[in-house]
Order: sequence, then structure tokens, then C-alpha cells
Amino acid sequence: MSSIIPSCIVLGSLLITLFIMLKRAPNYQPGTIVNNIIMTALCFVGGMLVSAMYTRAVGNENSNPYLIAMLVAIGTFGSLAIYIKLDNKQKHDQHQTISSKPEDRSKPN
Repeated sequence: MSSIIPSCIVLGSLLITLFIMLKRAPNYQPGTIVNNIIMTALCFVGGMLVSAMYTRAVGNENSNPYLIAMLVAIGTFGSLAIYIKLDNKQKHDQHQTISSKPEDRSKPN
């Protein structure tokens, strides 16, 4: 039973990331859901890369499965945090561009 705990940690990090991505969605149209699933997969790949760096440094035979699972979860949530931060910045910049109306520079003064 204790041998599946690392797998449950990894699966839990993936499902929590998917839940957060779907909760942040502005609407639940098919295109938005597919985009969120793809971004969740990319965040999960980020977690796998963090785990792979540790495994590469230590070696497969000396690696602890619990530590690897925690590194996948930390990397996944870290990638999610970076995505959320960049998404909020993009929405903020887009909102500023829409709210401030630039003057028409084609007209001579």
C-alpha cells in the first residue's frame, strides 16, 4: 500500500493543477477547457523536469520515490504559479491598453 503513495502525490498534483486552471477559466467553452488542459500538461512537464534534474544528479538507484514525487509536485505548482503570474500580468496590461485611449496621431495639430 505504501508503494503507491508517491504515485498518488504525483497524480494529486496534476489533478489539483487542473482544478485550479479550470476554476480560473473565464468561461467553460470547449476551446477554453482544451487550452486549460494543455497548460496543465505543460505545468506537469515542468514538474517532471524538476524531478529529472534531481534524478540525474543523484542517479536512479539512489533516488527516493517520495522525494521524487514531492519534487514533481513542487515543480508542477511552481510552473502553475509562474503561469498565473504571467497571465495576470497579461490581463492587467491588456486592461490598461483598452482603458487608455491613445490620441489619433494621424491628424495634424
